[in-house]
Amino acid sequence: MFNFLSKINPFYKFVFIIVSSTILTFLHFLWLNVAVFGICLLLLFLGAPSKQFLKALKFLIPVSILAFSLFMSGIHFGVDASSELGSVSFESTQNGLNMSTRVFAFASLGLLFALTTDSHALIKSMQKEAKLPRKFAYGMLCAVNLLPYMKQEYQHARLAFLVRGERIHFFSLKPIFSMLVHCFQWSETLSIAMFSKGFYEDGSI
Repeated sequence: MFNFLSKINPFYKFVFIIVSSTILTFLHFLWLNVAVFGICLLLLFLGAPSKQFLKALKFLIPVSILAFSLFMSGIHFGVDASSELGSVSFESTQNGLNMSTRVFAFASLGLLFALTTDSHALIKSMQKEAKLPRKFAYGMLCAVNLLPYMKQEYQHARLAFLVRGERIHFFSLKPIFSMLVHCFQWSETLSIAMFSKGFYEDGSI
């Protein structure tokens, strides 16, 4: 029973998540938000490896901070905008709960898809089931395969600045700029590779 979510066709799973998110966008019910969040967590617990479920719980930590912020905003700027924290109305509390639970609902849908779907399998499934043109499929595969190299290049850039004795903080733009320079070089190499494979600018193959 475990890991059955990864065996579902990725394209059908993608369509289900998109449709569910669209429906959830237009429906503002507290019980619906809670139900979606609970069902997604239950599916992750039953249908995904334990490490993926633990990873989902870690992702929910910053989501909880955002949800709490929206809850407080809903209380102060909700239906009864004049209410103070000491005299919270029922309407403003309900509005805050609705806003915060919507964050959990959307986040759980995203985690359910992201943690149980392989990127390469999704692109191949979209090419087969949705008739995605090979040109776009090849480009998406290139982008997916470049992500680990971008992370590695960013770490190398930070290390290079530290070796030179320059102080690099978490929000420093210097390693990001260095990483982007290399990404532009990689994009040119990839465009040459796509041209050599028969992919042309006019969309013909």
